[in-house]
Amino acid sequence: MHLTRFLSALTLGACVAALPAAADQGVSLATGYTDFTTWSLFGSATAQNATPGNGFTYSNLILTQAGTGGQGGAGFAPQALSLDFNQAFSFDFHFFIPASTGLRGDGLTFTLASATGVGNAGSGLGYEGLSPASVAFAVDTFNFDGEPVSPSVQILAAGSATPLAVTLTGLGDAIRDPNYQWLAAVHYQPSGLGDNAGTLTGTITHPDLGTFSVSAAVSFADLGLVGTPVYYGFTAANGAATDGHFITSAVAVPEPGAWALILAGLGCLAVLTRRRARA
Repeated sequence: MHLTRFLSALTLGACVAALPAAADQGVSLATGYTDFTTWSLFGSATAQNATPGNGFTYSNLILTQAGTGGQGGAGFAPQALSLDFNQAFSFDFHFFIPASTGLRGDGLTFTLASATGVGNAGSGLGYEGLSPASVAFAVDTFNFDGEPVSPSVQILAAGSATPLAVTLTGLGDAIRDPNYQWLAAVHYQPSGLGDNAGTLTGTITHPDLGTFSVSAAVSFADLGLVGTPVYYGFTAANGAATDGHFITSAVAVPEPGAWALILAGLGCLAVLTRRRARA
């Protein structure tokens, strides 16, 4: 698709997505563009924006730096959400773990919590020790003897690294893949009983490696998240390993002709708005 047409479709889609819908909850970080440099960062986390000249601008949330161990990092969106736990919600995002050798670990989480921060490093995934009013979807890439074999996807809750549910992926070191980003999604389906409880499902998908999901029953009332602002974000840790953990976002950079089209369109919208105001 020509970049101008792509931008026109993208702009229209963004405008439609911005319209309020009472039944819609959650945030899509896998579509549109998220500037992670505006997020609250903790521990080893950093955020960088880059336009390398390939037609896109990228924003990377780097939770742990590749090549350095003993790190724990977290990044949370600057504004909290008001979630109704008797209604469904969804979040999605892209992540990748750069190719590496040696010990694999420890993993990352997508977290909903009443307070921001970073928890314990190593097998705590930067989540363990956070507020007990929290729940997380984890991609765990390290295991001790007697623990679920990594990599696995897990549901965590109450600031504990002991999973409520686990699915083994059998991926081994294939979880480290910088060439194709993983698409992850978190979906909540309420019980329908008006009890602020339901099923939380986390999924990761790779075009060559498959789809892996995990689900657990969660009571947001028991977790203390009902009626409080809810922050969303990510945590990660690598302990004795040296894996990096990246959350990514991208947006197309308009060609000069596309900028003229967009500016002309914005001018038309301004004229129409003024005419409607006079009427």
